[in-house]
Amino acid sequence: MQRYVLDAIADEGLRMYVVWGPMLGDEKEPDARTAMLSLPDPRVSHFWTDAHGVAEAFQVPLALAADRAWDTFLLFPPSVRWGDTAPTPTYYMHVGKPLPKERRLNGQILADQVRATLGGAK
Repeated sequence: MQRYVLDAIADEGLRMYVVWGPMLGDEKEPDARTAMLSLPDPRVSHFWTDAHGVAEAFQVPLALAADRAWDTFLLFPPSVRWGDTAPTPTYYMHVGKPLPKERRLNGQILADQVRATLGGAK
């Protein structure tokens, strides 16, 4: 994310929200604090949760019947708000989920989609 999106797209309207949690079961908040150092950009907000609520909330919008949406990159236009249920992203990519192969994480494709979402930002 740092190389392909944050370093490549200078748009101040870009915001990235990273939710860290114990998806494999043994991660702790200090592990997340260490991992946060890999995304030092001020446009990134980091959050820790010891539950799976956010990952589970995106199961339905992404049609993940038996898997939580972790290691998943979701794009939303600035106007999107979270209501009673998680919003459906305008675009997404994933790492190793039972989702379409063309949506497997590719930094350049994701950056292009971010630019399109931001209206062509450089």
